[in-house]
Amino acid sequence: MKSFKEIQAAFNFLDVEQAEKRINRYLKTYPNKDIIPYAEKVKFEEQIKIVQHDLIQKINALNLTSSFLKEKALEIVNNPKFITKHIKGSEAPFDKLMAYLSGNRFYRLENNDFRACDIENESIDIIVTDPPYPRQYLDLYHDLAVFAERVLKPGGSLFAMAGQSYLPEILQLMQAQGLKYNWTLCYLTPGGQSPQLWQRKVNSFWKPVLWYIKGDPKKWLGDVVKSDVNDNDKNFHFWGQSISGMNDLIQRVSDPGDVILDPFLGGGTTGAACLYNLRNFVGIEIEQDSFETAKERLSIIDKAILND
Repeated sequence: MKSFKEIQAAFNFLDVEQAEKRINRYLKTYPNKDIIPYAEKVKFEEQIKIVQHDLIQKINALNLTSSFLKEKALEIVNNPKFITKHIKGSEAPFDKLMAYLSGNRFYRLENNDFRACDIENESIDIIVTDPPYPRQYLDLYHDLAVFAERVLKPGGSLFAMAGQSYLPEILQLMQAQGLKYNWTLCYLTPGGQSPQLWQRKVNSFWKPVLWYIKGDPKKWLGDVVKSDVNDNDKNFHFWGQSISGMNDLIQRVSDPGDVILDPFLGGGTTGAACLYNLRNFVGIEIEQDSFETAKERLSIIDKAILND
């Protein structure tokens, strides 16, 4: 095939004028290259636009009263990677997004020890959490792994932050039947607020996020999570995480409409990131003061989102 007419007969482009410009430009620049792979690329990009338009129409048809929810949903479907997965048969993320936008959205908070909470078996898509790091709390990592194996759906994942000081012990403690270690993500914490570990003579600018799976991994992940410089947020909790870093982590490991659980809610940063990114959320916090702080914080965010 060396002419656009031959290529058009094979691929039947809908936007003929635009396709002809691109194909002729390619033929002129690369006269000796096979045109078929490039024509397939042009056709696929055309398909992306068509599917994208269809999904946008479905979102617009909901007549959402919250401008935040609408703008965030449109941002999601305008991502070519999201549309590509949809075209290739992964329709569940869009179905979950539509269910969320249609009113099946929730966040639930419990002031309790996560080990005593009545969370339904296999009801959670993803656990994202930041347990306390001091040595006296290490056994919580074992209890967390056992808890995760029970409440995660098949194929669900646990992402647990950890300090480096006791990492070998933590990895041993998190061995639980039915839950397997998959990878360690790097959560960057750049800037002058990074902790100094005097006993180890280390200035730390990152922390591990341990990834465990109940089954086999369902999606590819980049393993570096980025927090903005000096974005540590201690306004809501002494060990509070940055909202920028948690936003990146939530977007990286989950899909809109997923059910995310944090059994160490603290000041509520995980919950805030879930609300901002259209994820359902279950948060558990054992300390009364921290729970009340997180409860008020998330209530303010949720009202602002719905009334925007």
